[in-house]
Amino acid sequence: MKELQRRQKMRRVMYSFPSLIVFTIVAFFLVRGAFKVMDKEWESSRRVDNLEGKAVALTLREQELKDSIDRLKTEEGLKEEIKERFNVTQEGEYVAVIVDKKEVSSSTDSSTLSWYKRFWTAIMGNK
Repeated sequence: MKELQRRQKMRRVMYSFPSLIVFTIVAFFLVRGAFKVMDKEWESSRRVDNLEGKAVALTLREQELKDSIDRLKTEEGLKEEIKERFNVTQEGEYVAVIVDKKEVSSSTDSSTLSWYKRFWTAIMGNK
């Protein structure tokens, strides 16, 4: 009997309004902490993915630089790089300069017409 009364008293205390408020506040802080931990985990996984992408890009860049260094170690690659950077030629080489034809200007060019003829042409159009 005393055991039953003690259990009922404990239930009354646990289910009372102030204790429910305390339990709710404790549960709120526990849930809030869990969400913070989950948010940190998501952020760290995003950072890991980002860093893995950067690592792959840096590995590709490293390979490109190694290939470029290997090319520069040869005499032919060195000559090509010097020609490209400094715009020079070797003895016996010639540079061909190709010039486009200039178009013949017509007499109806707007820059050679007087101001009143340009005005009239702008209003009436070319005939």
